[in-house]
Amino acid sequence: MSSKRKIIWQLRIVIIIMMLNVACKKDNEVIVPPSIMIMNEQGYISSDTSIAPGSEIRLKVMMQKGDLNITNFLIDVYTDEMQHYFDTGMNVSYLEWQGIFIKTSAAIEEWKFIVRDRDGNSSSTSLMISLDTSGSYQPLQYYSPVLLGAQDNEQEGGCFNISDSSMHFHVQVAEDTALQSGIDLIYYYSPEDENTIASPGANIEDDIFTVNPANWTIKNTSRYIKISITPQEFLESMNDSIIIANYDEGEAKRKAKKLKKDDIYTFRTQDGRLGMFLVNEVSGTTDGSINISLKTQP
Repeated sequence: MSSKRKIIWQLRIVIIIMMLNVACKKDNEVIVPPSIMIMNEQGYISSDTSIAPGSEIRLKVMMQKGDLNITNFLIDVYTDEMQHYFDTGMNVSYLEWQGIFIKTSAAIEEWKFIVRDRDGNSSSTSLMISLDTSGSYQPLQYYSPVLLGAQDNEQEGGCFNISDSSMHFHVQVAEDTALQSGIDLIYYYSPEDENTIASPGANIEDDIFTVNPANWTIKNTSRYIKISITPQEFLESMNDSIIIANYDEGEAKRKAKKLKKDDIYTFRTQDGRLGMFLVNEVSGTTDGSINISLKTQP
């Protein structure tokens, strides 16, 4: 064999050895996935526990990148079946998430938190929240009729404080932070959403009120979800079990839109009070009114 051919063969052998070394390194390489941890802080649930139905579930989760940035954070909740409660994308090295939910009447809820990077490497953590049945369901307070006026109605106010069952005109509340602190419900009419019950923190359109509640000093937010019970079931309900069974924080919205007779919504106020209302009658538009029956936790 000539010296030239010998050198070529030696080079080929060296290249093959180098390729094998690289392949071995890749096979043996340890990929560090993102990390995730449920935070143990006062007021937040961080381990398996039991709580009463309708109680707040406060959770805080911390995530840190491994070799690659965090691109996905998911929350799955398992009761009788699995639900995707939360699924969002990003591209960050660190993430701290916190949320407030309501304990359902399910005997056991398993909350699973999952973090992933762009290559699909993932980590997860979970906790179990069981139902504390030692306490009874709360009796409901009943308000009926509750007559709310739309933005141009000069006879009935459209801002309602559940705690003291007081009604106020929007122009009064806009100038008084003491009144603002207690407003849970606001009624108005808009061409797009028609007859609507919302709250100060609901991103109400600019052309509805003289002073948009988004510009108030205190902006409480209530969240609503339409439910499929009958008016008779509403009227016969005596405790908050029916509200707890029909309120889903993950599905709730900041506005109850296009309201009509016999619509029923459950809701949760800024301070955590659960309630529901039944629409008895709707009349007019911007100078009109809505008549509802209201039931809430004490």
